[in-house]
Amino acid sequence: MSQKLGVTLNRLSRARVIAYSLALLLVVGAGIAGHRIVLSQQAQPAQLPAPSDLSRAFISVAKQIKPAVVNIDVKEKAKRSRFENIPQIPGFPPFDGQRGPQRGTGSGIIISADGYILTNNHVAGEADEIKVRLSDSREFKAKRIGTDQDTDLAVIKIEAEGLPFARLGNSDKVEQGEWVIALGSPFGLEQTMTAGIISATGRDISPDPTKQFRDVSYIQTDASINPGNSGGPLVNMNGEVIGINTWIVSGTGASSGVGFAIPVNTASKVYSQLVKSGRVTRGYLGVSMQAVNPAIAKNNGLSGTDGALINDLAQDPGTPAAKAGLRSGDVIVEFDGKPVKSPKNLTEFVAETPVGKVVPLKYVRDGKMEIASVKIAERPHDTEIAKGEGAEDNQPTGKLGISVSPVTPELARELKLRVGGGVVVENVDPNGPAADAGLRRGDVIHRVDRIPVNSRGELVSALNAVKGEKEIVLQVERGGQLSFVTVQFE
Repeated sequence: MSQKLGVTLNRLSRARVIAYSLALLLVVGAGIAGHRIVLSQQAQPAQLPAPSDLSRAFISVAKQIKPAVVNIDVKEKAKRSRFENIPQIPGFPPFDGQRGPQRGTGSGIIISADGYILTNNHVAGEADEIKVRLSDSREFKAKRIGTDQDTDLAVIKIEAEGLPFARLGNSDKVEQGEWVIALGSPFGLEQTMTAGIISATGRDISPDPTKQFRDVSYIQTDASINPGNSGGPLVNMNGEVIGINTWIVSGTGASSGVGFAIPVNTASKVYSQLVKSGRVTRGYLGVSMQAVNPAIAKNNGLSGTDGALINDLAQDPGTPAAKAGLRSGDVIVEFDGKPVKSPKNLTEFVAETPVGKVVPLKYVRDGKMEIASVKIAERPHDTEIAKGEGAEDNQPTGKLGISVSPVTPELARELKLRVGGGVVVENVDPNGPAADAGLRRGDVIHRVDRIPVNSRGELVSALNAVKGEKEIVLQVERGGQLSFVTVQFE
């Protein structure tokens, strides 16, 4: 009996082992299978919409936005030429100095049912006559409500009611890679629609080298934009306007796939002020600035490159920055409780601050954090604010590759220096570090890092004090303007 029981128990034990083993295999197998499913799912590419679905999406957006897109024809009256006083040359026909009327075509977008239209300043800003044609072919004479040169925007108005108008999106949420469409009148071809993507955002560049357009960080798109598209909308796939098409980069004058639009959030702020008062007011600090690079950060004891380095103050002693005691070399790191990432960032903060408001400002001076209260003024109209540009031995020598002489009182008066003392650059070795950094004859060096210099000896001593450094920061004055120059050594 006991033997039979033992055999039975052994069989049961083996059965249990086999059962457990099978169960374990099933569990592991299920896990492996599940893992394979997950891997298979991860390996699947994103499901793209069918071409017909994408087409229907574009058609839907076009139907939403096209009724609010207008064609703008402008005419400038004949103006006298600057050559009108040239004397008559015998044997040549008389020159009357008269130039004919100038005509142009642009685009616009209806913003309100009662006829307010947003477009570019370069479309309608100088026009003597403005004619608007709607998508239903109705035509209206328009009047100019206001213009803003700093953003190249303008608002015009037609006398009409019940008009279709566009929905404005949020350009701060625009992302690289989004599908967009551009509408307008390229080459006079009204209601033309092109498609592309957002190529980039936050482009801090200018279409005009003589102007800064400091209040615009453009949206870049490869949607085709051509002459005549200016002032028309850039639209997302929800049918919302996210930008105002403004300019292109091209070697031919036609689209090359690099176009730029003013973000609608910027345009909306300008539009509101122009409709309300016919002009735009912006806050003003009265400084010129440059970005903080690693050398400047190290020189000022900063842990990173956030902030805005003050190159110079506007020459008017009554500016907000001057009254608050700010000076060249200060690094502004916080404005009205908001951290400052860059000069562009600070410019935007100041521009959006109401005129007359007193705000706290934090800055670093000689490695120490300081706080000032600044009463914001109104930015002067169409003024380049404190634009920072900037003569002992005759032969360039030494670590920098320059020769210098001390600044005498007579020379200081002649150069109208903003800062007393310093050494003036007499010659620059074209193959030296100073030349690589952009220094030139006539520049006045006031400081090496934070060390003031007033003679060749002091310059040599200051350079010896930073011996071994791969880069140094010079405070330089040129043409009555202060700036900071980083010099790198091999």
